[in-house]
Amino acid sequence: MAVRLIDVARRAGVSPSTVSYVLSGNRPISAETRRRVEESIAELGFRPHAGARSIRRQATNVVAMVLPMFADGQGGVQMQFVLSALRAARARGFNLLLLTAEDGVAEINNLVSSAMVDGVIVMEIQVDDPRLPVLGELQRPVVLIGTPDDREGLVHVDFDFAAAGAMCVRHLLDLGHRHIGLLGQPADTFARQAGYALRAREGVLGVLREHELREVWAPAQPNPAGVAEAIEELFGQDPDLSALVVYNEQALPFVLERLKQLGMRVPGDMSVLAICPDDQAEHLVPPVSDVALPSRELGRLAFERLAGLIGGEEQPVSTLLAPQLKRRGSTGPPRRGR
Repeated sequence: MAVRLIDVARRAGVSPSTVSYVLSGNRPISAETRRRVEESIAELGFRPHAGARSIRRQATNVVAMVLPMFADGQGGVQMQFVLSALRAARARGFNLLLLTAEDGVAEINNLVSSAMVDGVIVMEIQVDDPRLPVLGELQRPVVLIGTPDDREGLVHVDFDFAAAGAMCVRHLLDLGHRHIGLLGQPADTFARQAGYALRAREGVLGVLREHELREVWAPAQPNPAGVAEAIEELFGQDPDLSALVVYNEQALPFVLERLKQLGMRVPGDMSVLAICPDDQAEHLVPPVSDVALPSRELGRLAFERLAGLIGGEEQPVSTLLAPQLKRRGSTGPPRRGR
């Protein structure tokens, strides 16, 4: 009967995962433990699978992408991440497996334990993400799209949402606005501590705070009723509101429609500046000035970083993309007297 990895582990008095780490070199192992494992391998005549000495050699050419599908999720933008990663994967001969459970931990463990994937990309990162301990223990490379507060040992790619929010406010300040509000992501997104929503909000409010201006903001459900309620709340906080920063891609068309219903011209009565993908902002009426959300670029980068880890290249550095603002005519000076 063939000697199994678990037989080696029992003889050496270690766990099967420790034997795997000795074979793959994916974790530091003490000299004494390594000696016991190697002696056990020699005494039992254990012959690992052809690729077992390196996870990279057990290639399945499949990577998993973990995308929890929350009820408040920005589905259209999320699909831009997915499709971009898919195109990059296909260009390198990989397939992409999409996991949509809210945490994905069980699915990830099942896939990794059955050697079905070569690596994992994880989206919808929370600032204190409960998945991180599990991800840190996986015997497969992992890349995050998003930045947790504790990012030690995990490669991540992200957009600088705090800088994007700050850039929006500074642009409006330069135009002369002093009554600026943020219409943000849905309340559930903030409740689950999604990093992108929290950092964009802090970028906006932080600059307002620096200039000793009123910190006006409200979450919004991305539908006509939710947007109408949010705009009413914003005016309740500051009746002299003259400019809106909108970071809620799906809500943006409803914001323009609601302002029109209120008899407010953009940008004559209300300047509107969004954080969203360019293709969403430029096709609205009027076209909206925006700080472009580089969803396609992030999806591509995430796969490229993961491919580098799978291929055994030098450890890739984490990447934070800087914001850029594009003016399209939806922002202007505040109406005189405001």
